[in-house]
Amino acid sequence: MAKKRVLIVAFDALRPDMVSPSLMPNLYQFAAKGAYFPEARSTFPTETRVNQTALITGCYPERHGIVGNRFQDSKASPGRLFNTGDETQLAAGDKRLGGKLLDVPSLGEILRQNDLNYAVISAGTPGGTRILHHKAESIGGFRLSLVRPDATQPAGALDEVLQTCGPIPKASVPSLDWTQYATDVYLDYVEPRYAPDVMVLWYCEPDVSYHQIGIGTPENIKAIRTVDYEFGRILARNKEKAVEDQLHIITMSDHGMVTLLGQKLDLTSKFKAAGFSVGETTDDGADVALALASAGGVYVRDSDPVLIQEVVAWLQQQTWCGPLFTRNRSDTLSQAQIFTEHRRAADISLVLKSDDARNKSGIEGSTVHDCGYPEGGGMHGGLHECEVRTWLAMQGAGIRSAYRSPIPAGNVDILPTVLHLLDLEIPPHIQGRLLAEALDAFSSIELPKCIEERHTATGIDGYRAHIILDRLDKHRYLRRAWREDT
Repeated sequence: MAKKRVLIVAFDALRPDMVSPSLMPNLYQFAAKGAYFPEARSTFPTETRVNQTALITGCYPERHGIVGNRFQDSKASPGRLFNTGDETQLAAGDKRLGGKLLDVPSLGEILRQNDLNYAVISAGTPGGTRILHHKAESIGGFRLSLVRPDATQPAGALDEVLQTCGPIPKASVPSLDWTQYATDVYLDYVEPRYAPDVMVLWYCEPDVSYHQIGIGTPENIKAIRTVDYEFGRILARNKEKAVEDQLHIITMSDHGMVTLLGQKLDLTSKFKAAGFSVGETTDDGADVALALASAGGVYVRDSDPVLIQEVVAWLQQQTWCGPLFTRNRSDTLSQAQIFTEHRRAADISLVLKSDDARNKSGIEGSTVHDCGYPEGGGMHGGLHECEVRTWLAMQGAGIRSAYRSPIPAGNVDILPTVLHLLDLEIPPHIQGRLLAEALDAFSSIELPKCIEERHTATGIDGYRAHIILDRLDKHRYLRRAWREDT
């Protein structure tokens, strides 16, 4: 019997509404011929490292512990916010935590326990590459970050990559050369050298061009066409294999993207003007520490309920404030509703206000922000529907053909589905579900009923915020959250 193997191809930030026959013909046809999930969802914050961790754990932040791209953890990162995008900081933090960066086992660990091998190539942030396979040094397998090739595992593998594929190109925007090079390394080095049981190939486009140039700009369109072309190379190489040796291929995006409105808000100055002191962390005695760009966390000194009340009341009076989430306040939405209630979670989860305005390219979705990307560029992290909706489609033996799922799915559902495809047991702690409706073996099952779940919070001065989730039995998926205009 042929060995079952899985390739996961991630298109960072890809908005599913931009996958068309003319723009991404390879990916579009892949979905049309395989199983496609038009109701696929991200997890909150709709940031990369949060969703990379959801991918490799099958859990939400409330259980895996990566509650944002940046968060406060005094043990992991004393004196400053823990930046999970930084390879050096992430590796040092994991060491300080005694190897307990995550609260649950990762994909790499599960595979190792079953004598299966794992490989990761990423053109994204070096910290994100480490998160995808953070135990490579101790459990083996292959890991390559194009940003930090010095962190390649195993020892000596980088020299082999360079000998096989040539030098790593210089970074550029849009990231066309890296897209090609990452594909070359997978096809010409990793696949023949390791034949991994599970492979994650993480493209940094269209995220890079969305952020830096704008959604739907000519440069962004070129990047999208390029990443689709490279995916076509992978499909063609897979088709050359004997049928029994062909891979299960899962394509995904970690989140969507919306357009930045106006200049950076400079929230630090606004908090200070309101009388709150702002520090890098609250350990230095500051009233608050801010870990957000368009969404994220406000950490409050000692989690003081009186100070939290003051901050919440002030935020609700600001026109740029969107939905707020706390652990146990009735005048905000709840962190339990966004699956972030963890010891590392901020005292206040803040989403800046967004709307449905279209950018110069006619692409829907905009947000105010506090980030360093240029006006008209892109951002994600919040709960606009265009940030929450993701791309998800798959093909392979036992996966239904020309199937379009009518029910929600999420990044947390990929891991249990991968384990099932490999005939491995799904551990009981995993929060995601097996995407059974997409499998031939379950084609006759009755689909669970999708129930809309809506919550509203009312604060001061007419502040009202709403969140909608979709529920399938015990599984819940974010749809959108917003502040009501008054």
